[in-house]
Amino acid sequence: MFRGVLATCLILATLVLGAYSLGTRRERADLAYVNASGIGTLDPAAMTWKQDIRVALNVWEGLAAYDPTAGEVAPAAATTPEVSADGLTYRFAIRSDARWSNGEAVTAEDFIRGWRRAIEPGTAGDYAFFILDYIAGAREYYSWRNAFVASLSALPHDSAERTRLLKAHAGEMDRRFQRVGLSASRENVLTVQLVRPCPYFLDLCTFATMLPIHASIEQLRASQNGINLTNEGLVAYDPQWTKPNYRRNGYTGVVTNGAYAVESWSFKRFLRMRVNSFHRDAETIECQTVDMVVIGDLNSAMLAYERGDLDFLPETETAYVHELVRLATTGERKDLHNFDVFGTYFYLFNCIDAELQGVANPFVDARVRRAFAISVDRALIAECVTGRGEQPMGNIVPTGMIEGYAPPPPLQYDPAEARRLLAEAGFPGGDGLPPIDLLYNTGFHHERVCDAMAEMWRVELGATVRLRGREVKTFSEDRRARRFMIARAGWYGDYADPTTYLDLFASENGHNDSGHRDARFEELLNQARGLNDGRARLKLLRRAEARLLHETTPLIPLFQQTQLIAIKPYVQGLIPNARLIFPFHRARVNR
Repeated sequence: MFRGVLATCLILATLVLGAYSLGTRRERADLAYVNASGIGTLDPAAMTWKQDIRVALNVWEGLAAYDPTAGEVAPAAATTPEVSADGLTYRFAIRSDARWSNGEAVTAEDFIRGWRRAIEPGTAGDYAFFILDYIAGAREYYSWRNAFVASLSALPHDSAERTRLLKAHAGEMDRRFQRVGLSASRENVLTVQLVRPCPYFLDLCTFATMLPIHASIEQLRASQNGINLTNEGLVAYDPQWTKPNYRRNGYTGVVTNGAYAVESWSFKRFLRMRVNSFHRDAETIECQTVDMVVIGDLNSAMLAYERGDLDFLPETETAYVHELVRLATTGERKDLHNFDVFGTYFYLFNCIDAELQGVANPFVDARVRRAFAISVDRALIAECVTGRGEQPMGNIVPTGMIEGYAPPPPLQYDPAEARRLLAEAGFPGGDGLPPIDLLYNTGFHHERVCDAMAEMWRVELGATVRLRGREVKTFSEDRRARRFMIARAGWYGDYADPTTYLDLFASENGHNDSGHRDARFEELLNQARGLNDGRARLKLLRRAEARLLHETTPLIPLFQQTQLIAIKPYVQGLIPNARLIFPFHRARVNR
């Protein structure tokens, strides 16, 4: 069976890589790796997927960067900041040798431009809260802008009054933004004023949302009637601005400040990065070119890797992944690495919508949610269904990954208590439960996990579960719109603090696809945000997680994620790490 799969995949790999080669006729890059789904976006304000962020953190450089070798945050485009005694003011001196890929100096204003885009209606994405929740005045500016956008909906689209209001509002925007806690000095120092002390603020500064944006983007800003806003009051840019060879209004292609620049990009086929010749480390970077190759079938990608066409696989979710895990675990394949990552695999309940397509949603009742959550035998799923060394976990925050954080008692497998809760909620033995809609994205092992849980719920609770598999784009749209009763989910932590997980269930968080609302949970989060005492703060967050798990229960945690990656033995400098951060400029390739 294993050989049969390999033979089939070899044919696919030959076709895919052959098409790539014939279509581009390119010299082989120093390092080639696979991105199974291609790039969703290269706009730092909009990106959320780790494969997009992987490229972004190689072609852009933030104030700080995560160092996978040391396992800590290190200075990057700025020196180590000065921090005020109260923890509210950060002063970042931008490095004098920080350069854009066109040779221009990186400025503090470039960071302000990037961060402002992250909160403007029209360009703000799911991670706008990185700015809104932490930087003084940002939430107020954002609310003011959104209130104006909402007010325009009552006016005719082409009315003179709309134009007058747009012009007046546009003239006020910069003055209002000056109240936000961001300023640049003549000495090229970026001063950031926080709403409250944030012990992990430097970690936030490593993320894609916090990257700088070059001034040339303004050549592609949408404007009408001399107003730099759309008719809806939004900030907007030509969506082609991230392309390296885009030419419009004198634009010369995307300008970045990282170790690499984007040399060429063929959508859903490949992206080539080449060393930014103006980067301070350009002369010492051995890996001059990197190709991100899109191969949607990871079986084919694995065979292309075996053939030598690829050097690095950040994921290896093949039909024979269990055998690869075994080879990695036994040490028979030194190029395979299976390790725990800062990620949790879980499922979400729709907590808020009373009906879905005319069918009553039983999961608006927390008792039903808890019943379904504690009737899942996660140890059995990890051992017999996924089988890749995952640690079963009844918590949302991965255990042992955050220094000083002691997680609350986890959700335990307790089918007897689950049946009692279900009966208390009015569904004894499952009587009266509607068919349960379970949404998941196709591929990987998700369907097998869904099958296992559906059978557990049938046996333990008398529930009928209907699985609904969708390709990833449709799945994401359905989950975001809460077109589900239960949906597959997963999360990789963005920074080393419990809030990177707990904030997912805050009412205003852009990632809160469950619709979870709980005043006490929010109160605990807010109390923790106001503390400068690290130990007391973590205790409050522990209580918040306990409430999430044992009282409101908007999720079913299953296990801590593992990642199996493949790195050719001749490639050094790519370090397996819990954050899955891979700075390619540290790689050395000696074929």
